[in-house]
Amino acid sequence: MKFPRKFFFDGRNTFLKGSLIFLFFFLITRLPYLIYYPVNILSNDSASYISAAFSILNSVTPLFDIRTPGYPVFLAKIWFFSESIFTVSLMQIIFSLFTGILLIYIFSAVYKKYSVVFACCLTVYMTSSYFLILESALLTEGIFTNVLLICAALMILSLKRDRNIYMILFSVSTAVLIFIRPAGMFFFGIIILMIIYFIIKKYGVLKYVSLIIPITVLITGLCIYNYSTLGKFTITPFGEANLAGVTILFMETSDEYPGFVNQAIQQTLDSIPRKDKSYVRNSYGITKLFSVFRDNFHRQLHFAGNLMGEDSTKKYMDIQPYMRTVSMDAIKKNPDIYAKFFMSNFIFFFRNLGIELKYFDQLRYNYKRNIVDKRYITELDKKKWQQISSDRSMNEKVKEFLQKEINLQEELKYISVTDNGEVIAQSTFLKSLYELYESLYNFFLRNVIWYIAFFAMFAFSIYLLLKTRFKNTDAVIAFLICMIFLTKALMVSLVESSLERYSYTVEFAVYFSIPFLLILIDNYKNLKLNSKKV
Repeated sequence: MKFPRKFFFDGRNTFLKGSLIFLFFFLITRLPYLIYYPVNILSNDSASYISAAFSILNSVTPLFDIRTPGYPVFLAKIWFFSESIFTVSLMQIIFSLFTGILLIYIFSAVYKKYSVVFACCLTVYMTSSYFLILESALLTEGIFTNVLLICAALMILSLKRDRNIYMILFSVSTAVLIFIRPAGMFFFGIIILMIIYFIIKKYGVLKYVSLIIPITVLITGLCIYNYSTLGKFTITPFGEANLAGVTILFMETSDEYPGFVNQAIQQTLDSIPRKDKSYVRNSYGITKLFSVFRDNFHRQLHFAGNLMGEDSTKKYMDIQPYMRTVSMDAIKKNPDIYAKFFMSNFIFFFRNLGIELKYFDQLRYNYKRNIVDKRYITELDKKKWQQISSDRSMNEKVKEFLQKEINLQEELKYISVTDNGEVIAQSTFLKSLYELYESLYNFFLRNVIWYIAFFAMFAFSIYLLLKTRFKNTDAVIAFLICMIFLTKALMVSLVESSLERYSYTVEFAVYFSIPFLLILIDNYKNLKLNSKKV
């Protein structure tokens, strides 16, 4: 028993040991995709990112009325050299590798004794099937999650080392996170908590400047750009579409709305099963409520499409004020139903950790949807607004790009399609090895029992904060790591459906609870020892 303990806790060669553990499992989980099964993973959101990237590549002033600029700029930089979806996936995997090594290096610098434990927990997080699928998808999660990890690591570094340069880097990385996906705005809550901590610690002005000014300048720059191109000073005007998804089951027509708005509302409501509209008004079953809200959330795009109608000159910004008004009126008139939405989604945000995902099932599903059924080509042929963006000038180019990708995917050697349309991933040693790892992973690690450690860390950090009058930096960090998870859960539950795609991005906070509990226990022991000496 001495060897494992010495290996994990002796504090020697921690960066090397942590990196080797991470690299071993990183390769086991990525090589099947890279060598044998490079299936394109797309969603309904992908076309709008492609369109914005092509606008940048073609020197067309892009409209960020639907998407923020972070991911389209990332795509454009890659496609300037090699225009393919696989290249994007490859670069996102390389970015994950860089992120993992960077975090292990930072942990080795600030928590040397427990850095190997941190590396193991980071490895657990970054080798889940959810992480792998979304890492290689043409979606913001491919880089959002890595930038989020870097934000957390820089936050730890800035508080432990107490140097303003690290605080500036943390502030910049948070702005980049929001540029990639507006959901990153939940980090504003973390920044507010840090400011409160600065006030308690009576830090000088320079500390506040280092934290606040970089993110303020960058976010203001985005707002100015949007004002010049969209006529609105905002990070993104697309939030109203999410609110429409929240209220889609209980929005109502009104004499105060223009006729075309009432017509769009009625068209949307008529497309929803009557039993679903009735259930959210009259029932309280959390599981069923979550399912009903989740299954109808996507109709926000139908509502937007109905508002835009057949007028090809109408853009999202033309209908955005009406979407906001209708959604806010629905919440004001039906606060009880909105409360049901919030509670059911908040609870399921936590339940998601217990949901398993089969990696190769997802690859087969994506191949059938994208290549066999040509779903997104079909959607683009319909010329529907929700599948692209307000700027429809890139529709044909996006369609040509996806058709080229389909042609390449049809040539994959280890993916085949039977006569009845069933997609088969041929057996390989790496596939069998991965499936063994996945089965063990899902049994031991995809489990809500991990929340015991998470809430123990949360409670222990609060206890030490109060006990030491906020002087214990490790307790502050542990508390903030917990709040990253909780503020994301709060924000998602207020304006979105709590899909696993949204919750997995902060699940690292749950796995990190193990090393932080060990650190807090050490702090508590030292505190007791010092009190006895006194």
